[in-house]
Amino acid sequence: MIEQQLLKQDLANALTAHITLLREVEQIEEDHMDAFTFMMRSFGFMLEHAPKVMLEDDEEELHYMMFQYYSLLTELKYNLILNYPYARLLGKNLIDVIAVFPTTYEREMKQWWENKTGLAVEETKQTIAIKELEY
Repeated sequence: MIEQQLLKQDLANALTAHITLLREVEQIEEDHMDAFTFMMRSFGFMLEHAPKVMLEDDEEELHYMMFQYYSLLTELKYNLILNYPYARLLGKNLIDVIAVFPTTYEREMKQWWENKTGLAVEETKQTIAIKELEY
């Protein structure tokens, strides 16, 4: 299993990427505001429990949080590609903007969840396969 410190480092990298994104945003085009708002709300759900998990030493909670983070990040990527392909920020498509968010242990966390629950995790709930998002 993945060491807690490695998962916490991935989480810290995700928080750093989010803070950097917030710091670099100077202007949002009005036509792209809906996509930006959707993306930022998604980050809010993905990272909501991060401070608590970083401070505590609860391995189960860390694994669950990281499983959710990776799953929601993949879902966000699908939504951006399918619903907001036009949206740009910082001179790049939103899907490219969020490419810096780590997915280092995505497979391991999905495997952890499957082992824990006995449920098979589908790579995506979407009905369209997008090769760029396969791991």
